[in-house]
Amino acid sequence: MKKKKSDRRVVVGIPARMASSRFPGKPICKILNFSMIQHVYLRCKLASSPDYVFVATPDDEIINNISNIAGDYIKTKQKASRPGIRVAIACKKLNLKKNDIVIVVQGDEPLIHPDMIDTTAKFLKNSNYQCSNLMKEAKKNEIDDPSEIKVVADINNNALYMSRSPIPSGIHFEKITKYRKQVCVLGFTWGFLEKFSFHFKPQPLELHESIEMLRAIELGYKIKMINSKYETKSVDSNSDRKQVEKIMKEDKLYKNYKYEFKK
Repeated sequence: MKKKKSDRRVVVGIPARMASSRFPGKPICKILNFSMIQHVYLRCKLASSPDYVFVATPDDEIINNISNIAGDYIKTKQKASRPGIRVAIACKKLNLKKNDIVIVVQGDEPLIHPDMIDTTAKFLKNSNYQCSNLMKEAKKNEIDDPSEIKVVADINNNALYMSRSPIPSGIHFEKITKYRKQVCVLGFTWGFLEKFSFHFKPQPLELHESIEMLRAIELGYKIKMINSKYETKSVDSNSDRKQVEKIMKEDKLYKNYKYEFKK
């Protein structure tokens, strides 16, 4: 039975580029039988909600790599200051309507679960929010890790602030609370992502922390933080790649990939 199509399109954009100060060329690093970007793409394709999944990249190496599994891509210009902007640039070519949904999935998250995408799409389709992120409780070793973006939210799970430092502070407390981190799935209506990317200027806290979503918070927009039950692992080094490879050997989704190697 074919899934019933909503009048609101859902597209998933995966931003990726070869340049990386910590791990150059990481999108095409090998994890078992696939490159990292191939893993991300194939896992996003397992979600039931997207009408279209694509990689947004300026690099021919990534284009060739994703083409090898008959994957879709949109070539973007080299200069794009943020991952969300790279996806927004690509989305300009898709003739989207303002209330269509764009989900940005970071290209260095090879353990992304398709349910994370479907949860985001379902929430945005059934709410008046223009933007949502996933979050999860941070582990002890992640609290001080600047590559993990920590989040504090209000009682309705609207984001109050995001930081690469541990927040809330652990210096003075009456009763300690959980630390939470942003997870790699960001959902937008296209109308909001377009404004956010091309009309809203970068804001002081965004530039101070180097966190894209702070722009929306600083300008007074609500970001709904949705709890995720799935563990993911971003790849920022060869050590991370080895950890993911070990996990991938026992991963059930890995065995369910649907692909066609280009001859």
